[in-house]
Amino acid sequence: MRFFLLLLGFMIPFQPAQAAVDIALRGQDPVRIEDVYHQKGIPYIAVEDALSAVGLSGHWNAIQHTFRIKTKRGWAEISPASGYLKLSDEYYPLDEKPRFIDGRLRVTDNFILNQLAQLTGRSIYLRNLDPETESSPEQESSGLEKFFAFLLNKKMTETGPLIRAVAIDPGHGGLDSGVIAASGYKEKQLNLEIAEKLAKKIKMRLGVPIYLSRDGDYELSAEQRLETASREDVDIWLLLHAQATFSPEIEGVSLFIRPEDIGQKIPEEEVAGQLVSESLQLAQELVKALRENEISVRGIYPSSRLSLGRGNLPTVQVELGYLSHPEELLRLQNPEYQNHIVQALYAGIRRFATHNKEKSNGVN
Repeated sequence: MRFFLLLLGFMIPFQPAQAAVDIALRGQDPVRIEDVYHQKGIPYIAVEDALSAVGLSGHWNAIQHTFRIKTKRGWAEISPASGYLKLSDEYYPLDEKPRFIDGRLRVTDNFILNQLAQLTGRSIYLRNLDPETESSPEQESSGLEKFFAFLLNKKMTETGPLIRAVAIDPGHGGLDSGVIAASGYKEKQLNLEIAEKLAKKIKMRLGVPIYLSRDGDYELSAEQRLETASREDVDIWLLLHAQATFSPEIEGVSLFIRPEDIGQKIPEEEVAGQLVSESLQLAQELVKALRENEISVRGIYPSSRLSLGRGNLPTVQVELGYLSHPEELLRLQNPEYQNHIVQALYAGIRRFATHNKEKSNGVN
C-alpha cells in the first residue's frame, strides 16, 4: 500500500501556469518560450530564443558589446546601449532598448513583431500567454534585544504598481541545516530551492525586485536575515521553512504570523466589516491559493518566533511541509511539486497585492 502511495505521489500531473509566449513564422507551428520576464508591463524574451523560433541565429560580440543577427541581407546588430537596430549602414529605431535580465539579452514583443519580421521577410505570429502582468520601475545593529525590537514597517503608497518589492528568507544555511530527514535530505536545501524558484516566478511575472536573504549554502546572523526585509521598497516578507515531528503521519503546509496580527481568533475567511491585519490577509490568500492547487494546508497559527520581528510589514512564515512524513518528503524533493507550491505562493501574493491596491484606490 505504501509503495502505491509513493508511486501515486510521482504520478500526480503538475502543470503550473507559466509566464510564456508562443512564437512562429506565419503558417508554422508555434514554439512556446517560458523564459519570459515582464518589466513595466512589457514582456522581454531572450533574443536567442526568439531567433531560434523563427529560424534565425546570432551571437554576442564581446568586443563590440553588440548582439549580431545573421540574416539574408547581412548582419544586423542590436545593443543594450542603443535604441536602434543597425543593418549594413542603416539604423532603424526601436520602441524599447534590449535589456540584460538574469544574464541574457532580451528583446520585447514589439521587436519580434516588427524588426525581427523585417529581418526574416515574413510576418510573425506571437501570442502572449500571460498578458495580465503588473510591474514597477526597478529600483548595523547588534544585540538580541535590539533585534527583537526591530520594527518592520510598511511605507504606505496609493499610486504605482501592485507591489514594489518582495523579501524572501530561505531559513537556515551553512552549518545550520535545520530539519534533517531520515534520508539525509536537509531543510536548508528545500528552503533555498523554493525561494529561488519563487523569486524567479515573481520577477518574471511582476517585474519587481526580489531580495533573498541568502542565495547559497551559508549561515546568516539574525540581523542579516532582517536586512532584506528592512529595505524601504519591500511590501511583503516571506520566510520559508519546513518541519518534522515524531509522528510520521502528520503532513501539510502551516503558516505562521505574529500573535498581535492574529488576535484571539484564527479566522481563515475575513468576516465582513472585521478589521484584519495585512499579515493575516496575506496568510489567508496563501491558504486559498494552496488549497486551490490541491496542496494540504494545516492552518494559520500565531507565532512568537524571533524571526518574524515586529511592525506592520505583511509577514508570513511558511512551513512547506513535514520532512518526517515519507510521502510528503518525496513530494517536496520532486521539482514538479516544488513548482506547484511556487505557483500557489505566487498566486496568493498576487491576489493579496491586487486586493490591497483596490482598497487603496477606493475600489470595493
